[in-house]
Amino acid sequence: MFRWILFALAGLATAIATTVATAPARFLDLALDRATLGRVRLAEADGTIWKGSGRLVFADVGAQDGQRLSTQGVAVPGRIGWAVRPWPLFAGLVDAAISVDGMAQPVRLQGSFAEMRVGPGALSLPSVELSRLGSPWNSIRPAGALAVRWEAMTIRGGQLQGKATIELRNAASAMTPVRPLGSYRVDIDGQGSRADVALQTLSGPLRLTGKGTWDARAGLRFEADASADPAEAERLQSFLGLVGRRVGERTVIRIGA
Repeated sequence: MFRWILFALAGLATAIATTVATAPARFLDLALDRATLGRVRLAEADGTIWKGSGRLVFADVGAQDGQRLSTQGVAVPGRIGWAVRPWPLFAGLVDAAISVDGMAQPVRLQGSFAEMRVGPGALSLPSVELSRLGSPWNSIRPAGALAVRWEAMTIRGGQLQGKATIELRNAASAMTPVRPLGSYRVDIDGQGSRADVALQTLSGPLRLTGKGTWDARAGLRFEADASADPAEAERLQSFLGLVGRRVGERTVIRIGA
């Protein structure tokens, strides 16, 4: 009887190990859905939770009658791939690599569940549509080439330490014939539970400058000034009225303020 019990336990352990080893990649979509309250999803998942690929989607999420509603969002162009070493997990450690089409080399994730270290990296996306990200993007309907660079980051207790730069190049909008509107850079400086955000114009007839903060509880609070070069002032007048509010000689854009 004891021998049969051992055989049964061995069979059960094998079945559990096989299930864990072959757990489908779509389980990661469920984990992302819960961790981000539906704002980040993994579509077209293929492979396993240890090694696979999918398409990262940022969804526009709202609520109605106490129920969470999610619309189709913006899919990051290309596929995201991952490779996770399973054995360090038994010691409470994480050792993984993540890559995205358009990324020069994979990004390394190392550490523990209490403190995660993200290696430096860069990502270039030749064409991105932002109109499905909700307000105010759905009104402006911007598009352009996106370039993201970040330094080594540390995530500890839900707080982020690190810096990143986002560039939107040759931006355009379906709401104005002026193309391109310009190229812009956003600098992000993560300082624990908050991050400082600064916007500046690199080139183009639509001039944008602004700053703000992102807080884990309050979200994004941002204010920017918008103006047009004299040569395009007339053609951009209606667009400026759409993106912001006139305050004297200024056009002010506020998000979350």
